[in-house]
Amino acid sequence: MGVLVLIGVVIWVLLNLLGTRPEAAVTTPSATATPGPLPRDANSKDFQVGDCFADFDPNASEARAVACDTEHSAQLIGVHVYPGDDSFPGTNALRDKGREVCKTAVAKLTEAADNYVLLQQNVYPSTTSWDRGDRRVDCFIVVDSGNTIKEDLLQK
Repeated sequence: MGVLVLIGVVIWVLLNLLGTRPEAAVTTPSATATPGPLPRDANSKDFQVGDCFADFDPNASEARAVACDTEHSAQLIGVHVYPGDDSFPGTNALRDKGREVCKTAVAKLTEAADNYVLLQQNVYPSTTSWDRGDRRVDCFIVVDSGNTIKEDLLQK
């Protein structure tokens, strides 16, 4: 499991150094949101810990949420939301918070997680999206082999 985490961190660093995240709309989680039937398109601000996604793209502002017992490529396993009045902490601080969120969340994975080659993917605000109210740091586990996960990997 340690090797998988190390590989995930290396890939995450490369993706963050080479890629950019599109500006997102306000992504304050909604505690009162009532999800519709699955599968459904979900906006990133409405993602909830435990949600599973088919054909997941971490750079998209929407994803197709599916039942976790159906084929999917990602699951949201951890979230941290900064207070609305906080000032932008900087990209390095957001990356560090993402690593912290993932480290805590990975400990909550089921034994079934060992059946997959999982990578960690963090999504966090840019300066522009922060100015629009985005305060959310998400940790996903993903596979890069398509929709090959067929179960919920997060302990309840």
